[in-house]
This record gives sequence, C-alpha cells and structure tokens, in this order.
Amino acid sequence: MHTFYVPPTQCRGDIATITGSEQHHLRNVLRTAPGDTIRIIDGKGNVYIAVVCNTDAEETQAKIMHHEFHPQSPPFLTLFLGLPKNDKLALILQKTTELGVTQIVPMHSKRSLQKPSQNRGERWRRVMLSATKQCKRPWLPELAGVQKFEDCLGQVEAFTLSLIFWENETKQHIKTVLRGAPKAESIALFVGPEGGFSDTEINAATQSGCIPVTLGSTILRTETAAIAGVAVAAYEYSSFLAE
Repeated sequence: MHTFYVPPTQCRGDIATITGSEQHHLRNVLRTAPGDTIRIIDGKGNVYIAVVCNTDAEETQAKIMHHEFHPQSPPFLTLFLGLPKNDKLALILQKTTELGVTQIVPMHSKRSLQKPSQNRGERWRRVMLSATKQCKRPWLPELAGVQKFEDCLGQVEAFTLSLIFWENETKQHIKTVLRGAPKAESIALFVGPEGGFSDTEINAATQSGCIPVTLGSTILRTETAAIAGVAVAAYEYSSFLAE
C-alpha cells in the first residue's frame, strides 16, 4: 500500500485532497486509479486508510475509511547540525529522520562550509518527507531555519539534556551520560561540520550547559557522528519509548 503526505488542512471530514508533487506521484508515476486503497499521513500523528474516489490533473480525492492517531512520545530529539557539504546534509536528514529525530536545526558555526539558498531548504524538506513516508513514521520531523551557533546555545535551557560531540573528549562517552539521565524528555545533540567545533565554541557550549561527549576512540566524519548520535540516543531510550 502506497503512502502519501497530505497536510492537515486538506483532510476534512471523510475526504482527503491530494495535490502538488504528491498528486503527480500518485497519478502519473504510480498510476493510482479510483478504487485503489492508499495510506495517508499528515505529519502530525494522524494516519488514514483511504480509497481513491476520483482523480484529475489538479487533485485526487480519497474517502477516508479508517483513522488512527499516534501521539508523539518522549524523548524528543533535536539535532543541532553544523552545516556540512550539501551531499552530506541530505544523507544526514534522510537517516536521522528514519531513526526518529524530532527536529533538525541547521547551524552556522565557525567551520561551516555552506550558506544554503531557499531552493536548498525546499530540497531538504523533500528529503525528510520522502524518508518519513518510506519508514512509515506518523510524525514529520520539524526542519528549522538556519541559525547561528550562538543562537542555538541560547535554546539549551529548554532541554532536559544537551550534549555536544567533541573529538577531544576522552572521559564522557555518550552512552554513560544518557544512562545517567534515563528519563530525559528532551535531548539536544550538537554536531559540528567538517573540522568540528572550535575550542572557543566548545567552551561557550559548556558554559551554556552542554555536556561534551565522545562516540568512541576514533574521529568520525560529521555525517557519521550525526547519524550515530541519534541512533545511540534512540537505542538507549527504547525502553522509555515502550512505556
């Protein structure tokens, strides 16, 4: 059964209206026809099973036959990501979405390598939407606008636990810190771009309440660190999620 994204405003009563790129994919790529059953998500926890009623070049309407709501469960994982090269960022967005990240905040830090355009931001959103549909997540992660490192540090107090990955940290492993805070409802993970964070940035982060952590004895590429960090946090809190 194919999955399609429909914004909440286009799911009214028992009718869902599919438009835009989702409509193109449904009608012109998959050749979905009236009578076919489809799965619909609105990115806000609602999952619908619907039957296609009619379709034309502009929109498809589907009658909702079944509806389930899946509440979002803690821990809420926010990835503050120092902007890497474009090809690496798409991979990070895709894989961390699959792993359950709640929010991704692209971040300008001292060693960031790009300044994205508006078109690039739209492409990032498409990558995350595709990953959400592929792994059948009911919630679409939030993609924030690009922010300065200093502004991101100003948000640390809103999180139960904030960790910053640093290649020079040798004592505090991410696993140990996470297990020391087993009921953290919201976690911020700070990952640097190629070249990592500067010493000045690490000092500012620790003064703001971030805990420097390591993922192991080897130095990881930025895309590996981001994906591994989210995966470890999701694994360590899997029992919390099951409660």
